[in-house]
Amino acid sequence: MRELQERREAAAKPLVDVLAKRSRLLEQLAELDEPYSKAYVDAEAAGWTAEDLAKLGAEEPAKRPRVRSRRSRSSAKRADSQPSAAASEGSSPAGAIPSQDGAAAAAATTASTASA
Repeated sequence: MRELQERREAAAKPLVDVLAKRSRLLEQLAELDEPYSKAYVDAEAAGWTAEDLAKLGAEEPAKRPRVRSRRSRSSAKRADSQPSAAASEGSSPAGAIPSQDGAAAAAATTASTASA
């Protein structure tokens, strides 16, 4: 039984060694994904087509880098702060539901008018 176990362990050792090397290589490859994606997008921005890059051996990256919106923050804030027409007309279903702050204010108003 020990011989059988020793043979099994001996047969698995090369596999364990290869798996460790493979794991290290996959980690190195994952570290290159972001710079590769950026370089690919930069090449396209410089006028290279996907077909041209494929001829060079470059594959389209699986994940493209995030690109910030061209819209400035100040214009985004202005657009967000202006209520929509539906919300201002009260046609929004959420507009019909009072918030806790609104309910508390209404209760305070009712209490102050009742005591006056």
